Amino acid sequence: MKTKGLVYLASTAILLAASANSVFADETNQVANDRQQTEPSVAVTNRDASKQAELADKASEVDSETKKDSGASEASLGKDEKVASAPSEKDSNSSLEQPKDNLASLSSENISLGRASFRSVTASSDKPQEAETKPESEPKVRVSRAVDDKPQGTINITNVDPNAGTFDVHVTNIASPKPIKKVALPTWSSVNGQDDIIWYDAKRQVDGTYKISISARDHKYSTGEYNIHLYYLLEDNQLVGVGGTKTTVTIGKPQGKIDIVNNNPDTGSFDVVVSGVSNPYGVKKVVVPVWSSVNGQDDLVWYEAQRQTNGNYTVTVKASHHKNSLGEYNIHLYYVQDNGQLVGVGGTSTVVSKAQPKGTIKIENNNPDTGSFDVVVSGVSSPYGVKEVKLPTWSSDKGQDDLIWYTAVKQADGTYRATVKAVNHKKSTGEYNVHLYYIQDDGQLVGVGGTRTTVSVSQPKGTLKIENNDPATGSFDVVVSNVSNPFGVKEVKLPTWSNDKGQDDLVWHTAIKQADGTYRARIQARDHKYSLGDYTVHLYYIQDDGQLVGVAGTQFSLAAKPKGSLKIENNNPDTGSFDVVVSDVVSPFGVKSVHLPIWSSDKGQDDIVWYTATKQSDGTYRASIQARNHKMSTGEYHIHLYYLQDNGQMIGVSGTTTTVSIAKPKGTLTIANNNSTTGSFDVVVSGVSSPEGVREVLLPTWSSTNGQDDIIWYRAVKQSDGTYKMNIKASDHKYSTGEYNVHLYYVGNNGQLVGVGGTKTTVSLGTPKGKLTIQNNNQQTGTFEVVVSEVENAYGVKEVKLPTWSSANGQDDIIWYTAVKQADGTYKAQVNLRDHKYSTGEYNIHLYYVQNDGRMVGVGGTKTTANVASEHIKPTGQITIKNNNPRLGTFEVVVTNVYSPKGVKEVSLPTWSSVNGQDDIVWYRAQRQADGSYKALVRTSSHKYSTGEYNIHLYYVQNDGSLVGVGGTTTTVNRGVYDTPYYSQRDPRWAGLYYGKYNLAATGCVPTTLAMTISGITGQTVLPTTVADFLYHHTDSFNKNGLFGTSSKGIVQGAQNWGLTTDVLHSSSALKEALAAGHHVMAAVGNSVFASYPVTHEIVLRGYQNGQTQVYDPYNANNNGWYSVDYIFGSKSGAPEDNTEGSPFISVRA
Repeated sequence: MKTKGLVYLASTAILLAASANSVFADETNQVANDRQQTEPSVAVTNRDASKQAELADKASEVDSETKKDSGASEASLGKDEKVASAPSEKDSNSSLEQPKDNLASLSSENISLGRASFRSVTASSDKPQEAETKPESEPKVRVSRAVDDKPQGTINITNVDPNAGTFDVHVTNIASPKPIKKVALPTWSSVNGQDDIIWYDAKRQVDGTYKISISARDHKYSTGEYNIHLYYLLEDNQLVGVGGTKTTVTIGKPQGKIDIVNNNPDTGSFDVVVSGVSNPYGVKKVVVPVWSSVNGQDDLVWYEAQRQTNGNYTVTVKASHHKNSLGEYNIHLYYVQDNGQLVGVGGTSTVVSKAQPKGTIKIENNNPDTGSFDVVVSGVSSPYGVKEVKLPTWSSDKGQDDLIWYTAVKQADGTYRATVKAVNHKKSTGEYNVHLYYIQDDGQLVGVGGTRTTVSVSQPKGTLKIENNDPATGSFDVVVSNVSNPFGVKEVKLPTWSNDKGQDDLVWHTAIKQADGTYRARIQARDHKYSLGDYTVHLYYIQDDGQLVGVAGTQFSLAAKPKGSLKIENNNPDTGSFDVVVSDVVSPFGVKSVHLPIWSSDKGQDDIVWYTATKQSDGTYRASIQARNHKMSTGEYHIHLYYLQDNGQMIGVSGTTTTVSIAKPKGTLTIANNNSTTGSFDVVVSGVSSPEGVREVLLPTWSSTNGQDDIIWYRAVKQSDGTYKMNIKASDHKYSTGEYNVHLYYVGNNGQLVGVGGTKTTVSLGTPKGKLTIQNNNQQTGTFEVVVSEVENAYGVKEVKLPTWSSANGQDDIIWYTAVKQADGTYKAQVNLRDHKYSTGEYNIHLYYVQNDGRMVGVGGTKTTANVASEHIKPTGQITIKNNNPRLGTFEVVVTNVYSPKGVKEVSLPTWSSVNGQDDIVWYRAQRQADGSYKALVRTSSHKYSTGEYNIHLYYVQNDGSLVGVGGTTTTVNRGVYDTPYYSQRDPRWAGLYYGKYNLAATGCVPTTLAMTISGITGQTVLPTTVADFLYHHTDSFNKNGLFGTSSKGIVQGAQNWGLTTDVLHSSSALKEALAAGHHVMAAVGNSVFASYPVTHEIVLRGYQNGQTQVYDPYNANNNGWYSVDYIFGSKSGAPEDNTEGSPFISVRA
């Protein structure tokens, strides 16, 4: 933002603070005198002037000690009766009561005076002092004081109240050679240094004396010695110490009486009455902490007593709030004082008792057949009422793991009854525990009594028998007889498993009830992983209550094994393969498929493959094994036999081994058709064979020049005769000549690459050839044709070039023609003398080939003689548009082949945009270049920033002064497209950097917007700090000479430093035209959405659509967006510093 800054210095306050600090030396000396006084009143007389230097030195020492004890002191004098010192953190509330018109305020921030400062006391002028460039946190204020002042005064301590902690200070016999404006009495207790010091402003009495009242409440309730010093503020604002005294302050203790009334055993409650409440520190609250002596203070409750009309305080205590504890209760008394502190006053104790609940437990109907019994509770009573009767019941077996809390139901006779069943207690038998609890009316649970009983339950029975054990089918029957259970039998379960590998094949079979009352289940080995050997069968009942109970168990044995024979056939080293034949395939569990896991002994099972053998017509199974599927391993191979049974389980049957050997791959390399003219040769591979199979034949080929930098892996193509062939071209090998290396590799059917062999050959390349012929040489029209035939080059021919020029004036008219290939394979180009400045006589035509590798090679050349009739000679010139730069809004017009029979004095280029006709036409005078061409630079700024089609015509001013038109062309000028970054002047990376007295966050809008603009136009990354460094260190336009921000001149200077051009925009139409042309505009605005009066602010404008432009606000990114150009122009700044160039709107362009 760009406004002029103001420097604010609190000079008067600093001078007064310095005066107060300097006279502290006198006060310190007076303290030394005070220590010799014994009377409460002290008369102060004139002091010996010869001791002033010594007093100042002592004051300095006292000051140093004071700073160590309590930090830099703060003093202030105002119109109120008292002005508190700088508060500590815990006394922060006192600082809120300070008057705003204090005459002086001393703190650690504005007192930095040494020993010499105590020797000058007189304050200087009240006018603000001129600030130095050093930070305001370290002001340097020099003061002086007269040493001949001789004021007098007597301090009297009166009205001392030892209970309330108060006293009055009365100042009499006041005298001073200069009029007194204020009488100040700094007062503090000797406890903790001066941490409670207060500068009191004494009140003048009708008799001319001064008086104040002091309360320990205002001094942290400190007791003991108090220090009272006397100061006068004279009419010339000089603060002078007069004297001091001390007094002793005491404060009475808080009082109160505790009485216990209404102690009621039936309700378990009592009242606490507190009477005689008093406290010199005030009583804000009366609190009564109460707890029982049971378990320490775990039931402690802090009650707030309520004030009664008679002045007493009461609170009701209930045992229910203290865990219903009985016995001794402790009651203490505390006051919350007016200062918020808690103080203990006294305490007492009392005893609380309660009546006990009653009830009788009786066990009835204990029935072993049902495993149940009834609990009857009679004589139910409780002083707290009985809401529910609870009977927690559990068996003694395994503790309380079967505990159930029964709710007894009240009967008509007033008793309570609950039925307990062993089925609900994990069927436990033996001793049962039954306890009695009441839920009282207050919701609390209380234990009353308990009893025990014994429960017995009959055991379930059943007999297991194995029948129909059939090894052929792998099955057997389980028969259960004599089934009985006191808890009922809902289902008969037979968990069954083989002993092989534990219970991994466990199945819970459900037996079916038969007509004879027995239960039967069929067990099949296929349901148990086809396991053989010992089987275990257990018997379980699911009882009527859903619980599962074990009854009995048995074992039996099941025997059966699968069979099969392995045989190795057709072990062929040439193919690296063999066959595996499996015969005699049988299994009692069925055979779904036959599997052969096979691997070589080399490196363990890293090449294992599970083959599925194919069933043959003779009932055998066969699989073909190839070494290429086993990493081409040779030596011992392992073959195992497995059956996949009908149950889906895989079972091992047997195994064998065999030995495998493999022949090496073969192939013969032959070089054919080595052609030096074409730089190519053929590679033929015959006799191709490999035990791994041949998926591909590869031919890595490279020249010996520069190692393998031109290596190519060719894939040879299989021919009809079984050979493989590949054509190699030197053009694919950087046109290298000499020795070539050709290696042979096979990619096997397994995807692995194997080397087979290699060979070498020599490659040579012939020189390029071509024949030049001149035809159709027309001496009247000045034209002829150049024909190139017999074109030949081992490096290939991408283009045929014909540089042509006349011998007159060297090569000033040279043109490189590109010959066009004809249908007959020749190349042709037409030469017109018009394009060679109508030069006549000898012409030179050279022949070049652009090869396939992009290199240019000379082939030959010829000459011819050309002429042209005078009537065919006309002015010539070729217009070329170069460097069309939409970002810069410029393009260059280059004119070559400049010629006129009457000579050329000037080359003119009238240029205009197609927008609005020729209203922006400019006649440019092209400048002659060293190569004979002419050039002119066209800027869109000279054509109203128009974009779109531009027209460029060519005229010559001839030697006779006549103007002749030669030709013309058009070009398109696009609007500049910029990638403008956004920067914020409040970015933490630079917001706090200072330039002079101000940082970028406060005054950095111009450096920030200029950085955005420069970065967008140049494409470079230019940060706000880079622009700010330039403006501050190399101009006077930024934060200097009283300027708060940057002037418009600084924008021009900054843009020029980065090689950019600025245009001052005086009107709304000029602003819109610059934006429409794509240029950046720096805009200084006043009162608007971007700034509030009197502040002005710099923003960046870019783009123009439907009367709006895009705004980049460096201070507030939330303002970024599209705004009306008319609104922005209407908000322009009128500040002089924003209009140094004549307008606050300045466009910046390349």
